[in-house]
Formats: sequence, C-alpha cells, structure tokens
Amino acid sequence: MNICLYTGSALPKLGGQEAVVDSLARQFLQMGHEPTVLAPRPRLPLWPKDSQLPYRVIRHPRFFSTKHFVSWYQNFLLRAARRHRFDVIHCHDVYPTGYVASLTRSRLGIPLVITSHGGDVRAGNARLSKPGMRERFTAAIAAADALISIGRFTTDGFTQLGAEPAKIHTIPNGVDLMPFENPVPRPAAMDVSIQPGDYLLFLGRLSARKGLDVLLRAMSLLPVTGGVELVIAGSGMEEAALQQQVRELNLDSRVRLVGRVTGDAKIWLLQNCKCLVVPSRGWEAFPLVVLEAYAAGRPVIGSRIAGLEDVINEGETGLLFESESQADLARAIGRARDDGDWSANAGKSARRQVAAYGWDRIAREHVQLYGTLFTGKSMS
Repeated sequence: MNICLYTGSALPKLGGQEAVVDSLARQFLQMGHEPTVLAPRPRLPLWPKDSQLPYRVIRHPRFFSTKHFVSWYQNFLLRAARRHRFDVIHCHDVYPTGYVASLTRSRLGIPLVITSHGGDVRAGNARLSKPGMRERFTAAIAAADALISIGRFTTDGFTQLGAEPAKIHTIPNGVDLMPFENPVPRPAAMDVSIQPGDYLLFLGRLSARKGLDVLLRAMSLLPVTGGVELVIAGSGMEEAALQQQVRELNLDSRVRLVGRVTGDAKIWLLQNCKCLVVPSRGWEAFPLVVLEAYAAGRPVIGSRIAGLEDVINEGETGLLFESESQADLARAIGRARDDGDWSANAGKSARRQVAAYGWDRIAREHVQLYGTLFTGKSMS
C-alpha cells in the first residue's frame, strides 16, 4: 500500500507530532508498505536531512499564511499523489493539511484520513476564532473518510466541530519499546550531582502550559532530602523565568535544569528517576513522554486533566493531582518519594501496561483502518 503521511511539521523539528509521523513511516516500511512523508520545508536554522531517513520525504514551500493562499498548496499534493499513486492520504492535523487534502478529494478519489494531535481541535484555539476558519476545519472533517482520535480530548474536539461519531476511530500514540529494554550506561556528560533513584523528572517543553511553576512551588513545600531532588529536562521560552523561580524559592541545590536531552541521556534519566512528573495545565492530548516513562518502568504523577487521565491509572501506574494545586502535587510527590514499595509496584504495572502501545501494534491498527477504507476489508 502506498501511504502518504501529510503533516504540517516533520523532522528535523522535534516534537510529539514529528515523532509520531516518523515512527509510523518507519513501521509501515518494515511492514512492506511504501510510505511517503509530505511536509513543508522547516524554518531556518533547521535543515532537513531527508536523504538519511529510510522512507521517502517530499517537501513543499512553507505555508505563506495560515489563512491566505492555503488552497494553492493542493497542487503539491496532487503532483505527489499522481506521481507515486497513493492509496490513502493520512493528514496529521485538521488544518492546514487536512483542509488542503479535502480540496483534492474528488479529483484523487482515494481515502482521506485525518489525525488530530490535540492543539488544532481544542476549544479556544486562536485559529478557529478567525473569520472563515471554522468553516475550513469543518469542511476538512466532513470530507474525511476516517478521523483518528488519539484519546478522549481529541474525540471531544472532533465532536465539537461536527464530526459524525461513526467516523471517529480511537488509535492512541505509541512508543518504541526496544531502547528501554536494557539499562543504558550513565552518560559521561551527566551532572555528577544527579544520582540514580534520588530525583523526580520533568521532561518536555518549558512553556507556561506545562505547569512547571506549580511543580517548583510544590517542591518548596516538601522537606529537604539532600542532593538533587528534581531534574528538569527541556528547553523553551520559560527557561529564564524558571531559573529565577528556582532562586526565589531557594531550590538551587535541589533542582537542576539540564536543557533538552535526546538519545541515551534521555533514556538514562527516565530509567533512573523515582518517577516522571507531568504538571500540565489546561490540556494534554496524549503525551508520549508518559509512555516512555512506562517503558522505562517508572510511574507518572500527572494533572487530573483529559489526556493524562486516559493513560494514568490512579494508584496503579501513577498518581493524579488537581491541576494548579501545589499542595495536592506535593502530597503525590511525597508518596512517590517515601513509599518505595508503591513506586516499585507501580513501575512494574506501568511496564506491563505499555506493552499494548508498541509502535508495531499501533501501526498495524492504522493499516487495518486504511484497508477497510480502501478495499472494504481489513489488511495486515
């Protein structure tokens, strides 16, 4: 099957959507299919290294505007589809790629699938409030043969935009389990004050929505145990503000901001933390980092919001706290730090649960869905 994965953002940018598209393309290739990633060129200083990827990548110019001239980009999709004879077009956002693909629907006559990664369908999305934009979103959703929801948050978003319930298929994100199967050695450059089993871990973008200010205030309520108690791994616009907050709360000796981590450094931090903390506010669609923590055999403390409630089994694979409540978060952290038996058992439960999220299994679910749309019966 020739599968087009049309995405508004792809590698070398690093984020959840980019990781999902890359993982699906690799899995489809291993399954004997022919994936093509169609994506805009990234903004400088990022420079694509598409020739180093195992699957085909086709680039078109970046969208000139999120509102004006968007329909013009259908020409790139039409050209690619006719050249490579796609069997299905799978868009990884409702807008703009889903909308662009919807404009080609009658001419190409092949199934159109749209996955939302959350931000595009959430209530309050600034793009949806612009004149004429909601109609484009609803047109894309109406034209799709299938809508893939990664969880309850995106199902609600699709529904609020008028999606027919029968079109919505829940297929969660996945995780590559293999890198976590064996312990990785401590990276030589890792701060020596970060000791295995002594720290909590935050891993992600440093933005206000991620709730790190609440996490730091919660840490200030807890008794000092000695050494580094929290590692914050990531980069973003809030980095300077967080460093200032660390100083104001006198957490300098207890907290380390280590910047963005990848590869073995990321895996080592996950494998050796007490637990992962995801203190997001507002919304999360389906954070991949939770699955990565589970694959590393670590429980997760997360806000009681859609997206996190879907994957954290309270008391079994982690703990939930009331979003924005530093006192509630401090209580959850205290249990994870002080109750070693609970943490060990929750980590084992997490590892068992994550087996259902291996990318090989998730990719097969996608192909089976494509098959029902393309031939009227499932394919493997």
